[in-house]
Amino acid sequence: MELENKLKEVDTRTLEQAIAKVITDATGWDYACTIKNIHYENTGMAEVQLTLETTDWLMPKQD
Repeated sequence: MELENKLKEVDTRTLEQAIAKVITDATGWDYACTIKNIHYENTGMAEVQLTLETTDWLMPKQD
């Protein structure tokens, strides 16, 4: 498989879930991740635009 096509084989939903889990684990707040745009380069590189969202800040603080 060509190097530039390997990145195209990555399942974006799985990637979104993995990024959200890392951010959630790091912050303690529940985050969701949405990949908005992927621009693939010919060198096996991709530029990814994503959005991270949480609704936890709307919830009252639990003591």
